[in-house]
Amino acid sequence: MPIYQDSRNKIHETALQIMYSFLIMERLNLEIDFIDTLENMTGADYPEIDIFLKEILLKSLKYQSEAVSICEEKLNNWKFKRLNLCIQAIFILSFVHYKYMEDVDKAVIINIAVKLAKKYGDSTDYKYVNAVLDKALDD
Repeated sequence: MPIYQDSRNKIHETALQIMYSFLIMERLNLEIDFIDTLENMTGADYPEIDIFLKEILLKSLKYQSEAVSICEEKLNNWKFKRLNLCIQAIFILSFVHYKYMEDVDKAVIINIAVKLAKKYGDSTDYKYVNAVLDKALDD
């Protein structure tokens, strides 16, 4: 099923998977081909891909260093780069969604992040995601 027909929850999940791929590419010092990656990961041609998905991923790449910096301040003696890449992707997407996308309540953003962390993280990661985002999204 093409991504443009998916629910918002599925789009958030797809955004996480693609952001995770971007983080892997960065770690391997590979060039990110934005359009090609989106088309390959969604199975849809770029014009058909949901505008929200494209926008949150573009902004996540643009504001990634800001998101990492703000979240790292709230990690309590932990380095962002030491976090699981999936959790890193959740933090980046959540920060960008809250700060640079549509006006969405902080609790909604955290709820989305917690759901993703429960599905893709370790058993207690969701608690950590909840606590860090609660502080990071206040800045």
